[in-house]
Amino acid sequence: MIGVIRIPKLLRKPLVDLRLGFALMRDGRVPLRSKLVAVLLGLGITGVVEFLELPVEGVISMLLPILGAAGDIVLDGAEIIAGPLLLANVLLPFVAPREIVELVRSDRSGSTGGPKGPIIDI
Repeated sequence: MIGVIRIPKLLRKPLVDLRLGFALMRDGRVPLRSKLVAVLLGLGITGVVEFLELPVEGVISMLLPILGAAGDIVLDGAEIIAGPLLLANVLLPFVAPREIVELVRSDRSGSTGGPKGPIIDI
């Protein structure tokens, strides 16, 4: 295949790594500012999604008055709490300093960051 670059499986990094985001959120080396920026971005994205859902929620609550309103309250509450937190953990690897993200990633993978080949002691 011409023009296709194959990357070894060990070198591939997933685009969305939720566990890495949770690890970064708990890690004390990540600055509080980066964490707050990620949470605020998550709140903003959740707010935009909520605003875009308003017409659909209005139609559902008109078609199913009691069930639609109750479901709307429950789902909106869950989205307001869980949405920003999940989005913050997805965005934190992109917002936090690259060096700290690589350190946490290597800590999680169990690699020491030492030389790649064998060490020969003479």
